[in-house]
Amino acid sequence: MFLRAKKKIIFLVLIFGFVLFFLNYKFNIYNKIGFFALSPAYIISNWVTGLESFSSNLINIVNDNASLNKEIESLKKQNEELRLSYALLLKDVQSLYEEKAFQNFKAQNPKFKLLKALVLYRLEPFYQDLIINVGSSDGVKIGMPVISDGCIIGLISNVAPNYSKVSYIGDKSVKIPVKLNGSNLYGILEGTGSEELILNVPSVFAAIHPLEILVTASVPSSLLPPNIPVAKIMTLREVGSLNTVFTAIPIKQIQTVNEVWVYLGS
Repeated sequence: MFLRAKKKIIFLVLIFGFVLFFLNYKFNIYNKIGFFALSPAYIISNWVTGLESFSSNLINIVNDNASLNKEIESLKKQNEELRLSYALLLKDVQSLYEEKAFQNFKAQNPKFKLLKALVLYRLEPFYQDLIINVGSSDGVKIGMPVISDGCIIGLISNVAPNYSKVSYIGDKSVKIPVKLNGSNLYGILEGTGSEELILNVPSVFAAIHPLEILVTASVPSSLLPPNIPVAKIMTLREVGSLNTVFTAIPIKQIQTVNEVWVYLGS
C-alpha cells in the first residue's frame, strides 16, 4: 500500500513538473512569478532610495535657506549703512547750501545785523516750532524775525539766556504785515496751524494772481526787515464788504531747516 501511494506522489510530481514546463514554454510563467515575487522588494527598495534622496534634498534646501537668510541680513545691514551715509551726506550738502545762502543774503543786505543760530530740536506735535541755541545773552528779543535761505520762516516767541523758541509762520499766534512784491498792496498774513496761510487785504484791491510773492512790509512798530520774502499767493478764498481773503503757503518749509539767522536790526 505504501508503494502504491509512493507511485501516485511520483506521478503527480511528474505531471506538475510537466505542466510547469509547458506553461513556462507557452507563457513564460517563471519570469512572471519572479516579477510578482520580487516587485514588492523592488518597490520598497526604490521607496527607501527615494526617501534618502528626499531627505538629502531637504537638508540641502534648509542649508541653502539658512545661507540665503544670512545674505539677506547682510544686505539689510549694508542698506542701513548706505541710508545712514546718504542721510549724513544730505545733511552736509544742506549745511553747505545754507552757509552759502547765508553769505549771499548777508552780502545783499550789508546793513542787516544777523545772528547765526543752530536748530537744537523741534517741538511736537507738528515739529513746526524750533528751539535755537541763541538767547537774550546774544541780544535776541521776542518778536524778532528768523530767516532761512533768505526767507522769513518765523518769529521769536520765547527767550531764555542761552536759547530761544521760534514760532513758525504757520502758527496761529503769528501775524505778519506783508505787501505784494513790487506793489503798494498791503495786508496781514496769518497762520492757521497748518501749511496754509491766510492773507487779509482791503476789499478795494488790485488783481492778485496765484504764485505772486508776498514780502515783509515796513511797519514802524514791527521788528521785521522790509522786502524779505515770506509766502506766495495760492487762491482766492473769500470776498467780503471790508476785506478780501486769500490763501498762501510759506516759501520756505521749516521742517528741513538746520541753521537760521536771527534779524537783530539794521
